[in-house]
Amino acid sequence: MKTNLTLLGVSFLSILAPVKGMVAITIFFIWLDLCVGIWRSKKLKYPLRSTGFKRTVSKTLLYAGAIVSVFFLEMYVLADLIGLFVSVDLVLTKAFTFFCVFVELKSINESYFDVTKKDVLKSFKEFITAKHKEWDEFK
Repeated sequence: MKTNLTLLGVSFLSILAPVKGMVAITIFFIWLDLCVGIWRSKKLKYPLRSTGFKRTVSKTLLYAGAIVSVFFLEMYVLADLIGLFVSVDLVLTKAFTFFCVFVELKSINESYFDVTKKDVLKSFKEFITAKHKEWDEFK
């Protein structure tokens, strides 16, 4: 019986192999947001509460579950339909993962702004715009 359960578990994990990197990236950014949030709390002398940690754990499970759900939906239901329009594998899952990471980046940016009063995303956008103008003038 133990062997059958092991085989079932390994089989399930092998099905999830294509999304393990996307889930890992998302989890990394969630926990990076936690670290930056702790840094912000220490700098601004806010008390650390267990609810913040609880939210991080629940967000990790929610995002990972959502990415796996989108993967299953795309892989077994929408793959043929999406394949008619886009030739990128797992494009819906990758787009959803990007959305989750972008949400976390916005949260990290807000925490960083609270401490330093510098908006990194705005600075990055201005940098890209300036380089784009410079490139257009170069042409």
